[in-house]
Amino acid sequence: MQPRLNGASLHIEVDGPAMAEAIVLHHALAGDLTTWNDLTRRLGERYRVVRLDARGHGASEATPAPYAFETLAADVVAVLDHLAIERAHFLGLSMGGMVGQYLGLLHPTRLNSLILVSTTSRIPPEARSVWDERIAAARAGGMATQVDAALKRWLSPTAQTGRPDLADRLAGMINATAVEGYAGWGGAIRDLDLSDRLAAIRAPTLVVVGALDPGTPVAAAEAIHAGIPGARLVVMPDVSHMLPLEAPEAFAQVVESFLAAIEAR
Repeated sequence: MQPRLNGASLHIEVDGPAMAEAIVLHHALAGDLTTWNDLTRRLGERYRVVRLDARGHGASEATPAPYAFETLAADVVAVLDHLAIERAHFLGLSMGGMVGQYLGLLHPTRLNSLILVSTTSRIPPEARSVWDERIAAARAGGMATQVDAALKRWLSPTAQTGRPDLADRLAGMINATAVEGYAGWGGAIRDLDLSDRLAAIRAPTLVVVGALDPGTPVAAAEAIHAGIPGARLVVMPDVSHMLPLEAPEAFAQVVESFLAAIEAR
């Protein structure tokens, strides 16, 4: 479905039992909702699984930059409203995890839990120029300028050399991303600074990070874990940023274990 929500045409897919507890899956920068195909098949046996192409990604509209995380979090709330879902679990990968933190701060009554994967709560001032450079390169030369460096950040060395199928799949996602969407999200990410606000998040939270992730490293996950009261932290060995795709079985087990613990409360 492709409703117009919060000022943009957003592509949404819904799987699983209509009356089941809902979980929203939000992909990374320069990805799309197909990131979650395998996890959806697994979770869809028990949950109502809601996936969206984020604004400016996949089949969703690339509205003009700049974007603000308040708006991007409101996109998720608008999707929930459209589907008449009062509360949901939320799983966000990378930029999706940033959206999750904003949801926890701005829309806490809509959440049953948060799963924050391969993400950070803050871009240090000295690193913000990197995002300006990436945006400028994409605007000048298209998304192909982002592929090689992204794959080196996203995949472990073993996967970079031994999983050409996965590397090609990710490269296809990057190349298919609208430059305007990349620029809009990139500017929002560049200015991210939530570390001092994390203590206000009350949703049960799981933080997951790959031990080999250079872009959102273990230290960034540890900072989120320390900042959110009662949060759990899982460090997955031998994988990097795109750990749901690099180690889908192990990642699914981590997610299912956390959700089962929430339900058991």
